[in-house]
Amino acid sequence: MPVTFEEVAVYFTQGEWALLDPGQRALYRDVMQENYRNVTLLGFPIPKPSVISQLDRGEEPWVSNLQGSQAREIERNIPRGV
Repeated sequence: MPVTFEEVAVYFTQGEWALLDPGQRALYRDVMQENYRNVTLLGFPIPKPSVISQLDRGEEPWVSNLQGSQAREIERNIPRGV
């Protein structure tokens, strides 16, 4: 089963991002970029996620709405064919 970037990605709202100190933000940037590199090194061709593009440009990578991510997480945890 292929690994997707979304399975290892973590997203923050603007309010959550504001609560992180500079060290935590730097760690987040490093880990997210490493996760993206690792997924692509596994040979899974994926387009560059917007969060990685934001990090590459030095922008704050918070998202305004986590509903989409939360919905995907819920769908992944629904048992299939039971």
